[in-house]
Amino acid sequence: MKIVDAGGLLCPQPLIMLKQALLEMNVGEEAEILTDNDTSFKNLTTFLDDQGAKWTHKKEGNKYFIYTSKPAKDLTNVDAASYCSTGNSEYVICVKSDKMGEGDDELGTILIKAFINSLKEQDRLPTHIIFYNSGIRLATKDSPVIDALRALEDSGIRIMVCGTCTDFYGLKDQIGVGMISNMYSITETLVNTGHVVAP
Repeated sequence: MKIVDAGGLLCPQPLIMLKQALLEMNVGEEAEILTDNDTSFKNLTTFLDDQGAKWTHKKEGNKYFIYTSKPAKDLTNVDAASYCSTGNSEYVICVKSDKMGEGDDELGTILIKAFINSLKEQDRLPTHIIFYNSGIRLATKDSPVIDALRALEDSGIRIMVCGTCTDFYGLKDQIGVGMISNMYSITETLVNTGHVVAP
């Protein structure tokens, strides 16, 4: 049995090691693959599925043991690294204006309202919504989307409003949702997220 010990390794290394091991094996020969990373486990088993390889597994603590055998498929030109997914599907929405896009202001107002009202219908919700510059007007108590934002906050989304911006526009007392934040926290949130959406 071929042993592939990918413990402690992150993508794409486990995938590359698995492909190399399979290339060295005979069709039908068995292999055991060890990984201690949830994302690597998913990537490895997806790779095996796509190559037509049957597999089973067991989990002991944080370790996955995958058992498979070499499929008949020629793996020479298969790009194993392309199966690498970091698993980071988190995203943050940055709202920098009370209008969406450039052009007609009336249309921009309609679009941003529709965008925020549509958010709650999405299968994947953002972890944060950040408002800065004139976008903070959408987080005020009389905003046309205040109810939608409060519902999003109730669902667990963290809403951050730029404190410097509320001072500049004189709206600090009018903010009706989320928390007034500082640029350090906003920057830290943006840097650590997987993806940023700016409507």
